[in-house]
Amino acid sequence: MAQPNRQKWHGPAASDFLSLLEILLAFDRTVVELSMHAYNLPRRQRFAMRKQNRRLHDAVRERLPQLLEPS
Repeated sequence: MAQPNRQKWHGPAASDFLSLLEILLAFDRTVVELSMHAYNLPRRQRFAMRKQNRRLHDAVRERLPQLLEPS
């Protein structure tokens, strides 16, 4: 019986993960902005929330590629 041609699947390229990550982070920024407007946060709290959100996104950009690497 003939064996099917089996190729190793390497998964999506790293650039695909990075572009998907940027899309998800942009969506998260949109949700945060909409939430701040919906709850009518004062300007000072909006500034603090944006700063916190940027720090979170920077941490995700730094650590997520390391977490996705096979061990």
